[in-house]
Amino acid sequence: MDKIMTKLLEAVSGVSSPFSLTAFAIAALVIALMLYKGKKLPVGLWVVAICAVVALVLVPVLVQSRGVYRLRVTVVDPREVPVEDAQVWSSLGGEPKKISGGWQFDVPAGSVPPDGKLVVYAAIRSAFLTGQQSVALRDDYNPTTTIKLSADSSARVLGIVVDSDGKGLVGVSVSVAGHSAEAVVTTDGGSFDLPAHAADGQQVYLHAEKVGFRGESLWHPAGSTPARIELTAAAKSRR
Repeated sequence: MDKIMTKLLEAVSGVSSPFSLTAFAIAALVIALMLYKGKKLPVGLWVVAICAVVALVLVPVLVQSRGVYRLRVTVVDPREVPVEDAQVWSSLGGEPKKISGGWQFDVPAGSVPPDGKLVVYAAIRSAFLTGQQSVALRDDYNPTTTIKLSADSSARVLGIVVDSDGKGLVGVSVSVAGHSAEAVVTTDGGSFDLPAHAADGQQVYLHAEKVGFRGESLWHPAGSTPARIELTAAAKSRR
């Protein structure tokens, strides 16, 4: 029996990983219970039993901590002042946790794509601010990143120009205020589509004009909601 105890204790000293420790501890505990069923366990076997219990508790924790990336995200405004009211999301989905100074994503290692790349997005829609940052999830399981917000100008504005009878007008010049150099000319049916230089839902000032008609300007939200601009024929001058 002393030889068995010696072998067990020697084996404990050679364990180098949590998984090996767990396997060894469980096996040793089973052997001890079989050999000393109904008897008082020697001190050495008590040590083995305690190792088994500790291993069973610690290994899941160790595996979890190494199998989950905890990505901390800080969001700053255009002046680089941290903000707390942004909406934050990632290319892998998942709900971020609000923490002091920012947000945290818990990303299981198994859900990370082969290239390890994750894109984190942030927005304050009421202020038309957006931003994003690419993160490489590799050896560091506690990475951090900062997203700087900037004005969103990616939306377009579209619509139709009609006459007083509701018929689409071809050849009308339509532009966004401040960007007259990018004016477009309406096609068949009177439709137009041009850069809004604004965010989706943000109001832009449109101007439409055509020879023989009075020019017309109006405010309209950028995005998928089409604008309708009606031009009235100019009164003919009397000689």
